[in-house]
Amino acid sequence: MKNMLRTTAAMFVILVVGLSLVVDPFMPFHAYWLFTLPLCLLVAVSVWWTTAGRERPLRLKLLSLAALLVFSMRYWDFNSRKPFLRRFNGLEKGDTKEEVLQHMEGYRYGQGKGFIFARTKRRHPEVADRVENMCFTHTREGWGDSDWGIVYFVDGKLWDTQFSHD
Repeated sequence: MKNMLRTTAAMFVILVVGLSLVVDPFMPFHAYWLFTLPLCLLVAVSVWWTTAGRERPLRLKLLSLAALLVFSMRYWDFNSRKPFLRRFNGLEKGDTKEEVLQHMEGYRYGQGKGFIFARTKRRHPEVADRVENMCFTHTREGWGDSDWGIVYFVDGKLWDTQFSHD
């Protein structure tokens, strides 16, 4: 019974990892640390639990290999969306326009307003009239031409970001 439970758990984790890879070209969850790190932990715990009873050095090797494999998925670029998101997510509040432009160098940019802009006027009327925005995109191809990374500045400093998926 215990072995069947371990096998089922391992198969479930393999299914989750496999599904994340199938979905990754369209919705690159691995570009976000909040997805990759918990998945890495889940895989590590699963490997450690399913290899119980084996020699410790073998378990550590399998655990390291599995964790490294899942961690590396963050850098498997199936298209230009994931590198764009990694770069975009690296922007920090308080960055100046020049720093944002330098950080996002190589990507197209222009003007565009997202849903945060309307929300800003309601929630933060004290800054609503000082909000400026800039829009970045990573491709002109139809599959991702409306992926927008929108940055909002207040008084020349990065205030908020929003990614609008195609």
